Amino acid sequence: MAERFSGILEEMTIDQVRVLKPDVAVIPIGSTEPHGPALPYGTDSYRAEAIAYGATRAANGQGGSVVCLPTVRVSLNNNFRAFPFACRMQVSTFMSMLKDLVNMCEADGIEKVVFVNAHGGNPDVIRAAMRDLAAEDGAFVCMIQASSCASREARQVCEKPSDHAGEEETSQMLYLRPDLVHEAKIGDNPRMRPALEVLTEFQVDFVRPWHLYMPASAGGDASRASREKGRIVIDSSIEGTGRFLAELSRADRNRKFPYA
Repeated sequence: MAERFSGILEEMTIDQVRVLKPDVAVIPIGSTEPHGPALPYGTDSYRAEAIAYGATRAANGQGGSVVCLPTVRVSLNNNFRAFPFACRMQVSTFMSMLKDLVNMCEADGIEKVVFVNAHGGNPDVIRAAMRDLAAEDGAFVCMIQASSCASREARQVCEKPSDHAGEEETSQMLYLRPDLVHEAKIGDNPRMRPALEVLTEFQVDFVRPWHLYMPASAGGDASRASREKGRIVIDSSIEGTGRFLAELSRADRNRKFPYA
């Protein structure tokens, strides 16, 4: 019986990597920025890593050949600069880094690259990097959000949605790293409304100064967060993402891919 490896690059030896011969590379992307009084700065990175690592192991257990690179823990937080140590880099630097990682993977025989993103400030720039890479005849490059492969039922388990450090992220951290959650400080943090209703009505795009939008650096009612809700979302995300990676690995990377 062929030896199976986790696919977690940091855990593997060079001999194991050569035996695995991965054709899919996973790049987890988190962030290091404030998540209010109850959650740690590394919330996004912990979530991205748990799902990407778990899914990589699951995919390889299903016959895939997948390698997961180390988690990117510093990303885009220019709009968090009013808060201390919101770790950030310039958009051009972030794009260059992503493209360099993809090019490195291609040089090592990777045919498909998957970004697993867990920070809301990143998708537009990840898409821009992907569009730049589309000018090259290289790997198939795609992006999923950390929990986007979870089942519909799992995604609906939280009752009060929030876009930052609310019930969803608090529940997931209670499951992943309860030692870092300050449970006595879990509560309902305000989110400010735009001064002009038309900004909401017409879905106007603008970069939100986070200290004005969420003065506590967290927003929404997290009082109903629970470890069980976090388990449901994380486990379902790992299962769904693992199936996606396994199928992607088995797919023939011909000139028509991803179309039939």
